[in-house]
Amino acid sequence: MTDTLLTEYRDGVTTFTINRPHVRNAVDAPTMIALREGIEACETNGTRVIVITGANGSFSSGTDISVALQPGVTPDTAYETLTAAYGPTMLAIRSSSWPVIAAVDGAAAGLGCDLALACDLRLISDRGTFSELFIRVGLVPDGGGTYLLPRIVGVGRALEMMWTGRTVEADEAVRIGLANVSFPAERFADDVQQYAARIAQQAPLALTRGKRAVQASLDGSYAEALQREAQYQREIFASEDGWEGFRAFAEKRKPVWKGK
Repeated sequence: MTDTLLTEYRDGVTTFTINRPHVRNAVDAPTMIALREGIEACETNGTRVIVITGANGSFSSGTDISVALQPGVTPDTAYETLTAAYGPTMLAIRSSSWPVIAAVDGAAAGLGCDLALACDLRLISDRGTFSELFIRVGLVPDGGGTYLLPRIVGVGRALEMMWTGRTVEADEAVRIGLANVSFPAERFADDVQQYAARIAQQAPLALTRGKRAVQASLDGSYAEALQREAQYQREIFASEDGWEGFRAFAEKRKPVWKGK
């Protein structure tokens, strides 16, 4: 990791903290690449849940505009940054085997908003906000927002957020499904850790197959989803964990998951 991306592991939860407070955690290519590499490492290091958050009461204010204004930046170099650094990181979040949670304390704006959208769940503090600010500088979302936002809040709300660039506060975010849960800012980090740790205690194969099945269903048919669910259940039943849940229930004890 780099100084701009901090990492902590506890109770099966790996937390990545964007640490660029001087620009409200606006991201640059090296930070996004480090995040992608960290997420990919979580496949094999014992992680069961990934949390992405920002330092000092801000999730991420988006792309570091100062980088875009440097001499030598052209439409082609901007395209290369998006396709070589930003896009692959968003895809790494979506393709991670494990649940990925955005912990939004403060602003998630522009690319920061899209980074949160790429995560499986979004937890927000009572001072957290979302905004698709691209329109204010004459741009369209470039972090997957045009794909993710309408799938989360519906087409009408997505277009309204994109066309106005308005700020969505925590209460509204939960009400429209943009965020899952809101926690008080003063204990946000602790509440997020407890929430994530509860998920990390669940059966690993059920976590990974469930995520894979839901994501695949977004672009497939109902019949395909039913077939996929049956296949995943067969895989789980054939594993060591396959009957542990039933045995533990019958024996009135907590399951011991091996993840295989």
